[in-house]
Amino acid sequence: MMLKCSAGANVSCSRRPFSSSTTPPVISRLVVCKAGGAGGFGKSNKKKVSTEGGMVIPEDGKRVKKSYLADSDSKAASKAAADGAPPGFPNDWIDLKLKASDVPFGKNTKTVELAAGKVLMLYKFENMVFVSDANSTAYQYPMVDAKVFRDSSGAIAAEVPLDGTIYDLATGAVLKWCPKDTPVRSLLGTLKSTVQATPLQVYPVHVTQDGSIWTKLVL
Repeated sequence: MMLKCSAGANVSCSRRPFSSSTTPPVISRLVVCKAGGAGGFGKSNKKKVSTEGGMVIPEDGKRVKKSYLADSDSKAASKAAADGAPPGFPNDWIDLKLKASDVPFGKNTKTVELAAGKVLMLYKFENMVFVSDANSTAYQYPMVDAKVFRDSSGAIAAEVPLDGTIYDLATGAVLKWCPKDTPVRSLLGTLKSTVQATPLQVYPVHVTQDGSIWTKLVL
């Protein structure tokens, strides 16, 4: 069978049926993340988009597609993926009335107060955004001044300024719990030495075509 690619060339391919004992091919989607410009998120590059945690921010109004894991309703999941939105969106999702550009220059965090009074923390790192509860889990310290960085494993992490606890922003998992690396943290770490490390509550994030950030609190 002959196919024509976007560049106009003819491409020859063969179609071979497979039986029930043959493993169907796995299709992986690559997207082009165009960063830079006014947002200053870095150079253009090709990468696979993770289905966990933060989502790639679209630039210039262009929707960035991403793949979603299959669920019991494969047709609904496929349509949602094609539209670039999570299954069920916008039901149970909340518009934060913010865009990534609303995060103050030179910072990676912004406090978001919802109409119902709940306070969340928005994080921006490179071309990704994350949302979590506003306070840490060890001492309920505000995350607004957290240090956001990429750790040695590649995870996007946030460090609590007070006690030094570090969380994975994609999963909320505790990467380091109250380290005793300063005199003050030594005291705080001793007080929490018998307390089980408590993960940070993080929430799914969806960025719409116009750059608006939505999150889902009903998990």
